[in-house]
Amino acid sequence: MNKYDFKVNPWQIMEQNFPSNRGESHRLAFLLRYAILAPSSHNTQPWKFAVGQNEIAIFVNKDRWLSVADKDQRELYMSVGCALENLIIAAEHFGYGHHVTYFPEPLNQRLVAAVELMPNGKPSSFRGSELFDAIGLRHTNYKPFDPQSIPEEEIERIQACVVEEGISLRITGDCEIKRKADELVNRADAILFADAAFRRELGFWIGEGAFGTPWLLAKLAQMASSYLDIGKFASKKESDLLMSAPVFGLICSKENDRLSQVKAGQVFERIYLTATASGLRLQPMSQMTEALETRAELINLILEKDIFPLQPFRLGYAEAERQRTPRRPLEEVMA
Repeated sequence: MNKYDFKVNPWQIMEQNFPSNRGESHRLAFLLRYAILAPSSHNTQPWKFAVGQNEIAIFVNKDRWLSVADKDQRELYMSVGCALENLIIAAEHFGYGHHVTYFPEPLNQRLVAAVELMPNGKPSSFRGSELFDAIGLRHTNYKPFDPQSIPEEEIERIQACVVEEGISLRITGDCEIKRKADELVNRADAILFADAAFRRELGFWIGEGAFGTPWLLAKLAQMASSYLDIGKFASKKESDLLMSAPVFGLICSKENDRLSQVKAGQVFERIYLTATASGLRLQPMSQMTEALETRAELINLILEKDIFPLQPFRLGYAEAERQRTPRRPLEEVMA
């Protein structure tokens, strides 16, 4: 039996089960049950963790890298940043202070962060308890959004999620900007789905059940995406979804390095959880940054030079999705 004894559905986590009467390694491992609920590109969950006496090391698992869709590993490191943010939010909720050292071994890019955890810590001003409560409720929403506008105070709460230096958020409901972004979505999907290697990669992860579809449907979808160019269908669907959303958002950075990507992932997850706590839904629109041609044109929407677009998304109100995407059990991601 795994020494941490966490062989349960990863989504069925209750804070009252925090092992306060067990050793520190068990308490720290319990925090990871929240980290693994983070979003990731294609739900690949490309992370690994190692628990020390008072420290958790977070690694990127490059065996789960989308080498076609994510050639520069931007989404890979952003995904790990999302898991890091969940870990810190959970740590603060259970009373831990923390100190994060990013890339503590400069020549080892697989070791993303070392998180030192200290009892009796003070929570961050920008990580309220509502973010912890939202971890188990957060999910990507693929449905059309309600056209109702988002109150200005909610937009301000989303904007306030950005505290990391060098990371910024552009968020707008301007119809002309959304129309231009919609054009980029259409072109990006056409470019990506025309690539047989992209279709095979997507098909593989569908077949692995990454999106939570039943086995037979997953296999049929895998065959369709692997052998058919469904770019026009995909772009039409994504276009309709984007134009239905009252808000288009874009996370950017001053530098396009690994550290910026990890921190952008932390910001993205903070936005995701803040939106969830407010009853808002969110969907990443990553194809615009996966296709190199459209990624370059995103800069024209920002109207600012020397800045890198990292993560587009749509935001609004919609009916909740009924199904959560599957998660690998904790014992599979422990180094």
